[in-house]
Amino acid sequence: MREKTIKSKRIFSGRLLGLRDDTVRLDNGRIGRREICEHPGAVAVVAVTGKYEIVLVRQFRKPAERVLLEIPAGLFNKGEPLVAAARRELEEETGFIAAKMKKVFSVYMSPGYSTEVLHYYFASGLKRTAQRCEADEQIEVEIVPVKKAIDLVRHGKIADNKTVVGITIAQWMT
Repeated sequence: MREKTIKSKRIFSGRLLGLRDDTVRLDNGRIGRREICEHPGAVAVVAVTGKYEIVLVRQFRKPAERVLLEIPAGLFNKGEPLVAAARRELEEETGFIAAKMKKVFSVYMSPGYSTEVLHYYFASGLKRTAQRCEADEQIEVEIVPVKKAIDLVRHGKIADNKTVVGITIAQWMT
């Protein structure tokens, strides 16, 4: 199955995101429209201590209008290797560096409307340094036993999809 783009209209170009409206022709000849959010992609880090605890960050998320508990994550810079971005985001957001950083997998976040691909990394051999948040970030670090993190998901205290996946990765990898 394929869809051929026959027309594309740029609706918005922002600092981070773009939005376009594509007109497509399906294999069966029918015409459809697709609103597509263009996202550059990001890295997410599942950092687990030697005591089987996951390193999480607490921050206010404007689209959700609430504080969320999440795994550290962020954008990668143009030309920056993904593993370097994962290491940078872990240290910036949490103040931890990892002796080992292993790529787990890459996934589309919401392919029905977005181009975003999230690259998951597993970090171990953690050592605390200094948190270096960006000027527009307010982040608190919370270290939670993995078993407790699972309960937080079950009780709706963790409501971020990438973090739910990250907790599952923590179970697999340890």
